[in-house]
Amino acid sequence: MPSKYTDEIENSSYTWRVFYMSRKSKYSAEQKLAILNELTRSNISEVAKKYAVGKKTIRTWGYLYEYQGIDGLRSTHNNHRYSREFKLSLVQQYQKSDESLEIFAIKHGLKSKTQLSDWIMQYNESNLKAYTPRKRDSKMSGRKTDFEERLTIIEELIRHDVNYNWAVEKYHISLPTSLWLVSKVSQKR
Repeated sequence: MPSKYTDEIENSSYTWRVFYMSRKSKYSAEQKLAILNELTRSNISEVAKKYAVGKKTIRTWGYLYEYQGIDGLRSTHNNHRYSREFKLSLVQQYQKSDESLEIFAIKHGLKSKTQLSDWIMQYNESNLKAYTPRKRDSKMSGRKTDFEERLTIIEELIRHDVNYNWAVEKYHISLPTSLWLVSKVSQKR
């Protein structure tokens, strides 16, 4: 039986359900603020359980409210468009910063760390292309590496602030290999 969130589409012997996902938040900005205010009387675990919201989500709301005010808690109904220059500037500022990714992103008007994280990945990939023009196509496979060499590459990547371009050039590995190595380090942190 269809609900107000679905439509049924009849197609021969199959019935397809199309779910409409909206950006409507479960809680309004005012409700989020009330939940944050409740933290003065209860601990975060109790509040999270009471409202069926993750502790990380509540912390993010706190950062949004602290750095962006009540507008930071409001849901957006469309994507913001940012210029290449803005993205590049923010990535470069973050690389010089000692703040966490989440706090830096929110302080600079973004809704989450995911946007900035994606921009950093794109920045590193585009640096690679600019740094090695026409030397090889994107399907070039890297060489095989053993466990010890992968550990060395990971240590060097960390020392060089996760510069994929540098790792590809120095160790003659493919970009996907360098990205995979860094993802393994990130998961263990």
